[in-house]
Amino acid sequence: MKTMMPAMKTHEPLLHPQRITHFGLGPARRPDRHHGSRSLHTSESYQAAPDNLHRTSDDAKFAQQHARLDVLAAPDGNVSDEVATAFRWPGAFGSHAVSILGSFNSWQEPIPLHQSADTGDWFVSMMQSPGLHQYKFLVDDVWQTSPCEPIVSDSQGSYNNQQSVACNITFDWIGDGLAREVFVAGDFTGWMDLLPLSREAGSNKFSLDCSLLPGAYFYQFLVDGQWSVSGNSTVEPDEQGHLSNKVIVHAPPAFHLFYGEPGWQGASIHMRLTCKQHTQGWQQVALHNTASRSQHWGGGRWKTAVVPLPKGCQSTQMELAIKSNTDEGQGPSESSHYMCPHPGGYKIQHGQLRPFPQATAGPIMLVSDLDGTMVGNGHEADAMTHNFKQYWEDNAALRNSVLVYNTGRSLGQFTSLYQEKAGALALPNVLITAVGTKIFLLDMEGGCREQASGQKWHQDLQWSHRLDEGWDLSAVKQVAEEAVQRHANDSTVNWLDHGTEHPHRIALSVHTSSLQDCLTHLRHGFQHHDVQVRIIVSGVGDYRYVDCVAIKAGKQEALEYIRALFNIPLTHCMAAGDSGNDILMLEGQHQAIIVSNAQQELLDWLLQQKQTPRIVCTNAPMADGILEGIARHGLH
Repeated sequence: MKTMMPAMKTHEPLLHPQRITHFGLGPARRPDRHHGSRSLHTSESYQAAPDNLHRTSDDAKFAQQHARLDVLAAPDGNVSDEVATAFRWPGAFGSHAVSILGSFNSWQEPIPLHQSADTGDWFVSMMQSPGLHQYKFLVDDVWQTSPCEPIVSDSQGSYNNQQSVACNITFDWIGDGLAREVFVAGDFTGWMDLLPLSREAGSNKFSLDCSLLPGAYFYQFLVDGQWSVSGNSTVEPDEQGHLSNKVIVHAPPAFHLFYGEPGWQGASIHMRLTCKQHTQGWQQVALHNTASRSQHWGGGRWKTAVVPLPKGCQSTQMELAIKSNTDEGQGPSESSHYMCPHPGGYKIQHGQLRPFPQATAGPIMLVSDLDGTMVGNGHEADAMTHNFKQYWEDNAALRNSVLVYNTGRSLGQFTSLYQEKAGALALPNVLITAVGTKIFLLDMEGGCREQASGQKWHQDLQWSHRLDEGWDLSAVKQVAEEAVQRHANDSTVNWLDHGTEHPHRIALSVHTSSLQDCLTHLRHGFQHHDVQVRIIVSGVGDYRYVDCVAIKAGKQEALEYIRALFNIPLTHCMAAGDSGNDILMLEGQHQAIIVSNAQQELLDWLLQQKQTPRIVCTNAPMADGILEGIARHGLH
């Protein structure tokens, strides 16, 4: 990312005060941490904020505050190859204390992470040398891997997260010649650390090389104590409405190899790189498990290896051979020889090398309804479901994509369905149930998605706590009971769920003749009790479902929460459905898929929408329609 235009100061108090006062201690590149902090002043005068930005009372106070920010130690001249990296443990998985240990510090002393008051996630920043680094999180005295990052297994069968550390984003600031020091902060560190930029000799340009996981990030610069954004990069409000720069980060150049192995107990690649006229010697690189659950001939599964490029070498070839760990010999034979002509993604299966460019495009996220969309009744529907599973496991899962089912079924009903479909249904990473009031995360059972049984799930309690705001179940039940009693004589308003099973939702069945009266009473009653409720009406026929849920709940809201959890760019996110119940998750800004067997209510809604490529109405039904939609959105 290079700046070619002068930078501009922002017109808005950018960071919420909580972000400032909760910055954590970022470990420096050496074991002794840099605890230095500095008192920072913000400008006391701001121009009028754009109309689309909301100025809070806290923002107004922010301009008069002096904040103490913990600063990541800058690299010295002897470690110019090092890049700034950031690690995150999602608060959604529950934790009271989190540390990290990895190959970057020789698996010696755990380094503590610090929790963001805004998101509940845990972060730490540090300087690292380029290369492949494995690591693990110590969460409340239990070693765990993060499901939101690539997971690999070592030769002993232990699972670690792995990150390819190489510069894939450079933060640049071109000043006016007066700037003395420049820092960058962003959501990639939970706004918890300041990362220092270094001035290039004889210029007004400040730069910092970073290695970040692929995804979309917001960031800002702190220039001599004033928060600013660069005028040469994309500028837009972040999720809290604060004006920030935004960048899409891609994986650094490397060779990403996937091998459909024949059931070997272990395998590795013997490879050598050729850069211009220089050829390295043969090296052995271990093959690791992937998130794919696909099985190949001989009982084998997909294995993977990442080979980073040498520094400064972009035009590189890789010559390789696959060998069982029981094989002997130093180099490959002619019959097992493969040549990858340039960095990128590749598959080797049935003795053939094929390009797999999706490997470097980053993960996608698919949020699909179950009944009528992903699954149906009969052999034909099951065959479509199985077709989707084969695609997902042999393609999307290899790139660590995220599969989510947004369903009206309960957790118990889903696990029963998963068993009933006898291997035809792809195992999701996440379940959204109860009209978006409950989120369940797949239990990896000590390994990765490949090893999970699909019968163990963790409820996302962070999501549940978020829904508590403005919600009063007893008041909601009281208002709903009054609505039921108003129509007791004709029994046109009836209870479906009193909130006993889902504490952030109550549900009614309402005849269409009483629907408007019921809705009016509910709205007035909730307003009278000063309780914040989202009323969702769905269904067809004489009776409609009326769900009253916490104001922050809902299918679309849950989708966005999960997208942020796994850091999936909006352009890589899709939702698929077949009924009016799915409208709430189809009307977001992400891509949408409506399968050809969609109910009339959903088609009527579709006809009212502006015709854009964002929504695809497929020619194929159910799961085959999902595959068609993924392809038509260019994310296959």
